[in-house]
Amino acid sequence: MENRHELKLIEGKFAPAEARKVISELISSKINYHNMEAFSIKERFNGDTSYSEKRIKELKEAIKSLENIVGYAAEKGLKLKIESVIEIILIQEN
Repeated sequence: MENRHELKLIEGKFAPAEARKVISELISSKINYHNMEAFSIKERFNGDTSYSEKRIKELKEAIKSLENIVGYAAEKGLKLKIESVIEIILIQEN
């Protein structure tokens, strides 16, 4: 099997409201994942949750950026072309 794979996640042109919904739901899903991960780490191991907390902060900033972009597009009557590819690389750690 090859070590590098790509999955096309999003491809298309979207009205501002549609773009907001699609991207917001993806980001919200990631925030929920990190919230659950942090909760699990705290409950099971009383461990370090700094990575998840950092990612949640970054993702919330991404939502703010998205709102600015979408707001501008809506104000100017523009559509948004969105392309998103997930790159998966198989690695072996020792």
